[in-house]
Amino acid sequence: MKKVFKSLKIFLLLIFIVISCFAFIYKDKIKLYINIGEKYVNLQKDTSSIPKVNNSRNMKASDFETIVYKNTNNVPLTLDIYKAKKQLSKGSPVILYVHGGSWIYGDKNIPSVLSPPLDSFREEGFTIISVEYRLMKPGVSFDRPTSDVKDAIRWVYKNKDVYNFNSNEIGVLGISSGAHLSLLASYTDDKQFMDDKNLENYPSKVKYLIDFLGPTDLSTLDTSKANWDMNNILKSVPNVKELTSKYSPISYVHNGAPKTLMIYSKNDTLVPYKNGVELYNKCKENNVFAKLIPLENCNHDLSGLSKEDMLTLSKEVLKFILQNSSI
Repeated sequence: MKKVFKSLKIFLLLIFIVISCFAFIYKDKIKLYINIGEKYVNLQKDTSSIPKVNNSRNMKASDFETIVYKNTNNVPLTLDIYKAKKQLSKGSPVILYVHGGSWIYGDKNIPSVLSPPLDSFREEGFTIISVEYRLMKPGVSFDRPTSDVKDAIRWVYKNKDVYNFNSNEIGVLGISSGAHLSLLASYTDDKQFMDDKNLENYPSKVKYLIDFLGPTDLSTLDTSKANWDMNNILKSVPNVKELTSKYSPISYVHNGAPKTLMIYSKNDTLVPYKNGVELYNKCKENNVFAKLIPLENCNHDLSGLSKEDMLTLSKEVLKFILQNSSI
């Protein structure tokens, strides 16, 4: 009997040692899960704290920094860097935000609906970077803004030691046209969409991608609903069919593409829901991890977004980034 108790004690001691080692090795990850989980639970309890969708504001900007990341033909382009609020041993994971605006409008201020989840990650050691890109005009194709987004990723690699970035933990989050540019930049290889000579020798690989209402097949867009500026641009393009094929992200899905979270609204008349469905299916065909999250009622401009859809959006973004972070 004594031998049994002795063996049991040794077994329990070994279990304790294994659990302690596991907790020590993965303490940052465990703490991140707990802290982010608490924030989501609090958000569920108090939906009044969810900001209005049509507001746009910078996140807490006490340590906000704007830098020029490239200067092509005397056109300086900037990044807004929202610094991590604590140091991580392996460096700071990076989330790049790419704004929408039909490729011709918009700025890099982060929408208020995204600020709570992104602020939560800042508190846990992530750096958030918002990207400025050249807006389209007549005679200008998608090459320039796509190259800008891709160069912003290259800039992160170039400056990883300066800013203590973890270049193995880069994610991209784009909305609408910004999601389209994010998909193109993330699905294409390092040598495509090159622009700045100072950045062309750096990689552009990202670990994961969050596609929020992004056009994946440009041929599905209803151009009759395009505004005057966009129609002017389309009229300036000699071969629109060739353009829609070349710049449709669904054409670039391949086996090594980054893991992708897709968020689309069933009520979106500008970017039809099937954009998400078809991209999801193409990812599955190529063995790329993908998840499609439907929003039920909101329009493309997010009007009509319910509190339930807001909670779904926040939860899925938090969960996806957590699942794809190896800190």
